Amino acid sequence: MISFLKVIYRTTVLLGLLHLQPGWTRVSTEVSKDPLYRAVGHQLSIPCHVSGINDSASWIEFEFRMQHQGTNLDIISTRDPNHGDVRFRNRVRSKTISVERRDPTSVVFTITDLKASDEGEYECAVVNQEGSYDGDYSAKIIVKVIKDTLKVSSLAPTSLSLEEGDALTLSVKASSDTVQTHLSITWYLQPDGEKHPHPIVSLDRDLTPSPGPRFRERYAAGGVRLVKVGEATYQLTIAKVELLDQGEVYSQAVEWIEGPDGHRNPISSKLSEKTPVTVKAKGHERASSGSGPSPGVLPGILTYLIALVLLPLVW
Repeated sequence: MISFLKVIYRTTVLLGLLHLQPGWTRVSTEVSKDPLYRAVGHQLSIPCHVSGINDSASWIEFEFRMQHQGTNLDIISTRDPNHGDVRFRNRVRSKTISVERRDPTSVVFTITDLKASDEGEYECAVVNQEGSYDGDYSAKIIVKVIKDTLKVSSLAPTSLSLEEGDALTLSVKASSDTVQTHLSITWYLQPDGEKHPHPIVSLDRDLTPSPGPRFRERYAAGGVRLVKVGEATYQLTIAKVELLDQGEVYSQAVEWIEGPDGHRNPISSKLSEKTPVTVKAKGHERASSGSGPSPGVLPGILTYLIALVLLPLVW
């Protein structure tokens, strides 16, 4: 019993000494490492998390602000919808700027349609309700807004009509003028009458192919391929189309950039034009034409019958 009390005493003293050490703080607020690069017209998301708050079970209030051209501007708050500067108010009301809770100690700040003027230093601040300060109640991150130079154009025909078992080949051209970025390509099939598209096959930013669930068996058998041709052309091939392949086929290009933490993050994406693909059952036209003689055969039959009638009269 005495030994147990000694352990408790020593642990308490040790924690107390650590608390008194210079630089040791209880509260910590964290955002992603910066700088964070995103493209004009696309989405920016900044997760923010705080730890060390005594009453972490209760909802903690967060505020986001930014420094732009030397001016500090309030943007949005979890506790007051009218907290932000007037220049952000319309975007907050339309939900193009928002803050969403993940749990009592975490939120995500989002701008869905970035503007060039959104570049600057952002700050996630925790509203301190403890009455005293013991740590970092805010964290800052620099956001760089770059031009969207991603270009995607379909090289496919406006529509295709195939027979079951025919080969399907479609190409798309995708490129970007932004340096130090990588592209990934995914081809999709939007079947007739279905709500959600099916991924056919993807080529990730390291040019590694990956089939969608619906096409996995055909890909493994070599019936589905996606290859990069030249500098910017991506070619999809389905060796033998099936009736279930009927619908609209299109591709999506996503541009990625490596962040300070070593992870690659998407900065922009674009869709190609959609190509309607019709797939007919094999032998459909031949089966339809078998119901009677074609118009071209009738004159020949008529001539033959007349000859049979006139032949005895000649002789």
